[in-house]
Amino acid sequence: MDAKIVNHNGSTAISINGEIYPPMTVTVTTCRVALGKEGRELDFDYYKALGDSGIRIFYVMCNNLSIDENAVEEFEKEANTILAAVPDAYIMVRFCLHPSEEWCENNPDQMVQFTDGRELPTLLTAESRCLHLKRFPSLCSQKWRDEMGECMVDTINKIKALPCGERIAGIFLAAGGTSEWYYRPRIEDYETGDYGDVSPSFKREFKKYLDNEYGVDKVTVRIPNTAERYFSEEIDNAISDPFKGAVVRAATTPPKPLLNGSNHGIFIDLDNNQNTFDFYRAWHTGTANSIIHFAKKVKDNFKGTLVGAFFGGVGAGEVFYGSNTVGVQKILDSGVVDFLANPPVYENRQPGGVAGLRQFTDSYRLRNTMYIVEDDTRTHNENSFFAQNYYLFNENDAINILKRDFGRTICDDLQSWWFDQIVGGNRYKCDACYTLFAKQQQIAQLAYSLDRKKNSEIAYICDEESLLTISKRSTGELIEQFRAYEISTIGAPVDLYFHNDLANPDMPDYKLYIFANCIYLNDAEREQIKAKLRKNNAVAVFLYGGGLINPDKSQKVDVGNMQDLLGFKCTEIMEVHSPIFRFREGVNKLTDAFDNGEMFGEFMRRRFGNAEFVDLGYQHSSLYPVIYPDDENCTVLGDFLSCGKPAVAMKENNGYTAIYYGAKYISADIVRELARFASCHIYEETGHVLFANKNFITIHASHSGNVNIKLPQKCTAYELYEETNYSENSDVLTFDIKKGETKMFRLVK
Repeated sequence: MDAKIVNHNGSTAISINGEIYPPMTVTVTTCRVALGKEGRELDFDYYKALGDSGIRIFYVMCNNLSIDENAVEEFEKEANTILAAVPDAYIMVRFCLHPSEEWCENNPDQMVQFTDGRELPTLLTAESRCLHLKRFPSLCSQKWRDEMGECMVDTINKIKALPCGERIAGIFLAAGGTSEWYYRPRIEDYETGDYGDVSPSFKREFKKYLDNEYGVDKVTVRIPNTAERYFSEEIDNAISDPFKGAVVRAATTPPKPLLNGSNHGIFIDLDNNQNTFDFYRAWHTGTANSIIHFAKKVKDNFKGTLVGAFFGGVGAGEVFYGSNTVGVQKILDSGVVDFLANPPVYENRQPGGVAGLRQFTDSYRLRNTMYIVEDDTRTHNENSFFAQNYYLFNENDAINILKRDFGRTICDDLQSWWFDQIVGGNRYKCDACYTLFAKQQQIAQLAYSLDRKKNSEIAYICDEESLLTISKRSTGELIEQFRAYEISTIGAPVDLYFHNDLANPDMPDYKLYIFANCIYLNDAEREQIKAKLRKNNAVAVFLYGGGLINPDKSQKVDVGNMQDLLGFKCTEIMEVHSPIFRFREGVNKLTDAFDNGEMFGEFMRRRFGNAEFVDLGYQHSSLYPVIYPDDENCTVLGDFLSCGKPAVAMKENNGYTAIYYGAKYISADIVRELARFASCHIYEETGHVLFANKNFITIHASHSGNVNIKLPQKCTAYELYEETNYSENSDVLTFDIKKGETKMFRLVK
């Protein structure tokens, strides 16, 4: 077997024995554990229909032998069924790394402990196994890594020795809650303020981290107490409910949120609370180290095998309780992990919406690694609960949603698998889906035959370390709300990177950079950012708090740290204020694009989501502190309504234009005008979901009516599903569309 990630026509692709495999691939839940039964529900005809539609890579669940003595036999049954139906298929093994209940009982010092020393029971779930454990293992346990690593190698050797073993192309590492590498306590069993992991296993990992950062034995391991974690979540609660549920009269003045010496408003006070930052970073690093450990085991023992895992739900994960977010770059740079994966976020997936991604996917391409989307796209075949929560009641809507998600995969140049979570398969089990999948496989083959280098002009930038410096809700506002609702409705394609990539000479240059949460930046990183911006006189937008924290300064948290990026001074008010602002009238062509009576700065859309995962209650945004431009050398574009201070300002620096945007939430309408100001090409003006590259455009209608798409150059627009030209030798594409409908065009020059 020779399976690897290669550069194919300008971007990454899966290569197996020299053949390129474009999206899509498939995972079907077959283990009957979800039904409380043993064995697997296998449907030969379903696999054959998927294979007949052109799909060749299938993910198959496999337990390890320590928790399931029948693991090899059960895997073999499913693999053989797939290969009988699709003889030239390849298998990706979704391998369960959960230890047995007996192992957990025999290794108490390897189990998660909470702040009061308790070990709590949990239901540790995966599609292949549900374990009711009295305590659950630390994802930093070296003993678990070593012993489960040997068990993994033993189990894989046994399945590799089977006749179907020669068709195994990769191993997908599964551990933690729902196989996604997060800690899974039973929430009802711990009180507010408790958190894990503070076990001996984690403390050993914490010491390794501290020794690496500061020198051996220079810093003592100390678990931060609840008060030191105040900035992470309790500050949000104090702001959103300052009266703590009491009956409030209008004349009552809300109390000020606490400054307890550990926080700087909603930011961590890194000058006085470095240990808490190190604790969180070590915790996430520990989980990343475990993935690297198991991946290296696979690479050392099974040459030519792909390795991947779930990890890194930026903005959609639980940074302060989950430990599976910060460490993506460490994993990708390890040289032993080929891909990481996540499902899209579980909101705004309804017809007219878009399934937002959890990762900064273009960073992967720079490292010759791959991001794979687990497209658990719901259809009309769902049960009534999911049909209602995703507004999918008929086949036509389901087909348009599947077109939308596939269009994103092709236009954003990702890899994906369709995930049928219904035991035995039913989500895509219909003739309409099979016909659609067959057409999409043809489109994917076409896309991979063309030049796949992207031509986006906007870059959206995230910082991993900054996720650990600001409150949970603030990260949601800075990143998640924009990515789930706004980024795909700008009307122009956007590429997504970690800020470290700006130092990579292979990263393309962009006209507009949006720095979403780049709060924690050292001296070298600031110089790298400015050097990148100056290469083509770019426009750089720094959202709330951009550059506030500099770990190289004597005072790490200081608004003065922002000036070297912005080119102008800022001041802060250590009070809670609304971020709502209005643009000024007549300042320049940027402000002239907005209604100066309109209010901006807060999420004002209706939220849609799966009720299991999304709190649909509306919560106002708040700034604490307010950080505002305070310099006569900048041009003020807008003002906060609550405190009257400048909210948005800009300045032309030496080779780039810096814009400070003092709210946390930025809408697609604002970014569209910023993009126009930066001379970016705008394809569509009215907020439809749009994905585009040099060869394809996918549009999913957020409302009904006429669509007017402006193309970068004259070409023929060929609708791929209808097999019809919509325009010829034109730079304008016009047609009518209904809400929830999807069209995908090939652009032929």
